Amino acid sequence: MARLPLLLAAALLATGCTVGSLDTNRRPAPVMARPLPEVFDCLRENRLALVSAHRGQKDPLAPENSLASFTNTVERGPIFIEIDIARSADGVLMLMHDQTLDRTTTGTGPLAGQTYRQLRQFWLRDGEGEPTNERIPTLEEALVWAKRRGAVLQLDIKPGVPVAEVVKHVRANRMEGQVILIAYSLADTRAALKLAPDMMVSASGRNASETAALLRMATPRMLGFTGTREPDAALIVRMDAVGMEAITGTLGPPGKRLDDLYLADGDGSEYAALAARGVTLIASDQPVEAWRALKKADRNGMICLTGQKAEEDLS
Repeated sequence: MARLPLLLAAALLATGCTVGSLDTNRRPAPVMARPLPEVFDCLRENRLALVSAHRGQKDPLAPENSLASFTNTVERGPIFIEIDIARSADGVLMLMHDQTLDRTTTGTGPLAGQTYRQLRQFWLRDGEGEPTNERIPTLEEALVWAKRRGAVLQLDIKPGVPVAEVVKHVRANRMEGQVILIAYSLADTRAALKLAPDMMVSASGRNASETAALLRMATPRMLGFTGTREPDAALIVRMDAVGMEAITGTLGPPGKRLDDLYLADGDGSEYAALAARGVTLIASDQPVEAWRALKKADRNGMICLTGQKAEEDLS
């Protein structure tokens, strides 16, 4: 992947949109051997899977939506990073899951009530609540980081954030082929596909009727989110029939999420079982462990992305 042009980097610094903790001493970025729709076709047809790091964390103790966490995660294997996009009072798109700053930063109150410059004064906290030396990143920084790293970003667009603004940033950074827009309803899916027909969309049906409608309108750029429970085998069969790939979330509240159940015995073979059943992307709070389990069972799908076997992780 191309490096950020020096002039653009200088412009970001001049406007206060610093590129944060972007590591220049990094491993070479994976080269995508084919477009994302073809990657997912390969995963589905070969019953392989890749892993997405929920909120970019390698594990729940790492800071959420942090450039340092993203780097730490991809150095251990997973290169799909899920991020949350919120909007500051002056319209800057920032990375934040909660509506308020209290849990994950040294700030307090609603993020939407503060300007970009105000938000940049706060530090992110790690999973134990301790302050780090990381600022709240912007979407722009995340896109620059992903382009340099060869990572794929799943974009969870929070309420109040215009999808058109997110798409505009993606296009400005020429990242159309390295993002997945997350939609939570049939209406949101239709809107995303219309607005960004060249980007992939993760679609969720809120009920049986919406799910049936999504299956009828399946396109090569649509993925189907099955939820955060064990996926319904019959649903995956229906998805297979229309060429729609399945995403399953093993994330969730501590003690209840599939991640904790799968790893309770220290084995994690259930991640490979998901791939064998047709799940192509596993969204996890323990992405490194999920990645290891896929590799151990020879279900790791990196070959579909790069055309090469996965490198050993560095952990």
